Amino acid sequence: MTKKKKIIFITLGILILIGIVGTTIAMKNRKPSAMMVQTTSVKKENIESHIQATGKIFSMDKREIVSDVEEKIEKMFVKKGDKVQKDQVLMKLEETNIQYKIKDAKLRLSMEEENLKQLKKEGNTELEISLSNSKIKYEDAKTTYERNKNLYEGSVISKADFEKSQNDMNQFYNDYLLAKENLKNSNHENQIVTQTQKVELAKLEVQKLEEDLKKHTIKSPITGTIVDTNISESGIIESHVTLMSIQDVDHLEVIVDMNEYDASKIKLGDPVKITGDAFEKKEYKGKVKYIGSMAKQMDGGQGKEGVIEIKIDIENIDQFLKPGFSAKVDILTQKKNNVLTVPYEAIFTRKNGDKIIFTVKDGKVKEHKVKIGIESDFCVEIIGDIKKNDEVILNPTEDLKDKDQVMSNKVM
Repeated sequence: MTKKKKIIFITLGILILIGIVGTTIAMKNRKPSAMMVQTTSVKKENIESHIQATGKIFSMDKREIVSDVEEKIEKMFVKKGDKVQKDQVLMKLEETNIQYKIKDAKLRLSMEEENLKQLKKEGNTELEISLSNSKIKYEDAKTTYERNKNLYEGSVISKADFEKSQNDMNQFYNDYLLAKENLKNSNHENQIVTQTQKVELAKLEVQKLEEDLKKHTIKSPITGTIVDTNISESGIIESHVTLMSIQDVDHLEVIVDMNEYDASKIKLGDPVKITGDAFEKKEYKGKVKYIGSMAKQMDGGQGKEGVIEIKIDIENIDQFLKPGFSAKVDILTQKKNNVLTVPYEAIFTRKNGDKIIFTVKDGKVKEHKVKIGIESDFCVEIIGDIKKNDEVILNPTEDLKDKDQVMSNKVM
């Protein structure tokens, strides 16, 4: 290699080395590029919190019609689908047997009443006469004894005559006491008491049978519609077997089994929108009228879960609503006007539970600790040192820090 070529290669090497060193120094001294973030504006608007669930429509009042007696149907007055009023006659049962029993019971009552009347009429006539006679004899003997005593003391009669009058008085007195005791211990009063009880029992039997007669006329306990019937072909009904079902279809409610978390947010009186596939394009209004006092366990997607029964009163019922329909309910649990809101994506939750949002001003990040208010389907109320139209970062990460430099791409 010539001397000239060596000089050229050395010169190139020095230039390359200088370039590498310069590049390294420049890279070390270069400031990092700003992070790109998406942002949106804090809004001031009305916000509502809703809970959606699915339930079923039920009648507020439904009754199963049963009979307390077993008998043949004499006449049916209604059929399935008929509307009935409270106390309207639904059917009559054959009354021949019960009428015969009532007639027999009334006859026995009449006989028992006659026996009691006769006992009271008879009284204790013989014993009362005996007592009266013995009393008269004793009083006459006592008068004779007292007279003879004076005569004997005056030596007018003999001692034997005096003692005879004394003995006669004592004997008649004993007879009087015996007659008095016999009347006292007479069984006649006990017979009257016993017979009186027989009369009362006979009256109760008549009353019972007359009540049974009323059961042969079956009436509707409520105003409603007959939704089902169960009458055997023989026309003979059995006691305590459901004959028909009546439901009040003019007063309906939706019953929902709500999970514990959502149920805790619901209050009595919360307004409800009610829709359903069976009454498409129609919307009904309602209000929460009952919140169960205890949870019940039901099978869920991940095993047993606790649910609370919620009842909703339907306000504008019409002919399209039927008991048994499924219904979708939208319950308005909270509502506020003119509050600051951000999308859920703007909220960052730290491990300690603190809620954080990050705002951007002049390319610099500022961290804000906020409180969460009402939550809607798409946004959430925030409470803190935030103003309307502040630019907030969406989907912030742990890497984002206060005072970071960022480049923002604002979205609607």
